[in-house]
Amino acid sequence: MTPLLRRWRRLPAPVVDAGLAVLLGVAVTVAIDLAPTQGREPDALAYALGWTIAALALLRRRWPLAVLLASAATLQAYNQLDNPGLFAAVPLSVALATAWAAGHRGWALAVAAWFAGTPIVYFALVDQAPPPDTLPNVALLAAVLLLGEAVRNRRALDREHRLLLAEQARSERLLLNVLPAPIAARLKQAEGVIADEFPDVTVLFADIVDFTLRSQQSTPEQVVQVLNDLFSAFDELARQRGLEKIKTIGDAYMVVGGLPEPRPDHAEAVAEMALAMREEVARRDDRGGPPLALRIGIDTGPVVAGVIGRSRFSYDLWGDTVNTASRMESHGVPGCIQVTARAYERLRDGFRFQRRGPIPVKGKGEMVTYFLVGRNPSVRR
Repeated sequence: MTPLLRRWRRLPAPVVDAGLAVLLGVAVTVAIDLAPTQGREPDALAYALGWTIAALALLRRRWPLAVLLASAATLQAYNQLDNPGLFAAVPLSVALATAWAAGHRGWALAVAAWFAGTPIVYFALVDQAPPPDTLPNVALLAAVLLLGEAVRNRRALDREHRLLLAEQARSERLLLNVLPAPIAARLKQAEGVIADEFPDVTVLFADIVDFTLRSQQSTPEQVVQVLNDLFSAFDELARQRGLEKIKTIGDAYMVVGGLPEPRPDHAEAVAEMALAMREEVARRDDRGGPPLALRIGIDTGPVVAGVIGRSRFSYDLWGDTVNTASRMESHGVPGCIQVTARAYERLRDGFRFQRRGPIPVKGKGEMVTYFLVGRNPSVRR
């Protein structure tokens, strides 16, 4: 596409239509002046009819069929007044092409056939040879209709392209709701198995205390509404801190810091997330029931992350760090944030803790754990 055509397409539609109307009016005026005089000399009415057809071009987008029929009627009136011969494709070209492109192909063909075929039929009836310009005139009318078809096809392609772009954007949003952006980009590049090892991340599990019992006392709609509202708030907290939500399982929520893009402050970001989650829950009530409470567990260490599934993708984590963080949650205390000793060592300078002591942990034996109490006010952030 040439730069001139690109600039033309960027013009507002009213400006384009006004320009076409002026050009069409000038063309009709020139055609009237140059047409061989077969009847009376052209007068003001002849030029007024020509400019009426030009003015109709201003309405061609809104009423393409009406403009075509009005233009045809005006041209027919011009010819009936015994004015100089005016070739139909000059005043009708814009209306014909627009009506054809708008899908009114039957009417466009009928109008073109009338103005192209009437002279041929007339001269055949009076047993005279048609003027030498008749065939070129018919060819020009056909070219105008072909132009309308080209415009129609281009509009159809543009419409399909816009629909395709909208569907691609929708698919992109859906994919980014399931996978982290860097992982989604790798998946779109047809990468095979996506699996990465991360030596240092922080994993958080959170679970709503006694939510199963609460669910039995609520309608399904209420259960889903409570989870949707709460987990949507958690999603926003994770987004604000640059953390990656991994999944929800029932009333459990899993988030991780330090992947898929490594960052040195992942433990601090997850600790801030845990405190914010607890504050978020404290602000909510359960429609007159007992206050909501979370058990939260955190561990820091290595994990393996990757994409599993084909029809429904899932980005998940595996490793001892994941299992231990889950145990910290399940062996925790309602309303508390329990962390492992290695998470405590990473966070002790910036946060306040309470030592819980050695506790038996399923599959791990006795472990020294800590409760994250809050931020350390003496540390600047």
